[in-house]
Amino acid sequence: MLMMNELIDKLHIEQCSLVLLHEGNIRTFEGRGVRMLYNLLNDEPESLFKSKVAIKAVGKTAAKAMADGGVTEVYADVISEEAHNRLKDAGVKVDYDKKVNHQRFLEIWKQMGEIKD
Repeated sequence: MLMMNELIDKLHIEQCSLVLLHEGNIRTFEGRGVRMLYNLLNDEPESLFKSKVAIKAVGKTAAKAMADGGVTEVYADVISEEAHNRLKDAGVKVDYDKKVNHQRFLEIWKQMGEIKD
């Protein structure tokens, strides 16, 4: 069984925004993590069900997509307090490097290039 540490290593070594483990298969995604989650939720929701995710940043929208999709475990480099609470309330196991308030999360997200002026 693949451990979360392997997903986290892949996230950092390959510089991707999202690593997904579903039924023993690992997939990596570039670009905007929240957009990838939204697309997966709409186009192939089964890929999120009972999956593990390592992701650069999790805000409210990404947390909702993962909770709605049935993700069981999440690691985030950065997570907003609201996202953390939403995932915990959904029964998702959550680990992270940094938990920040919503305002700080938006600043970090902008620095990552996820938000354009």
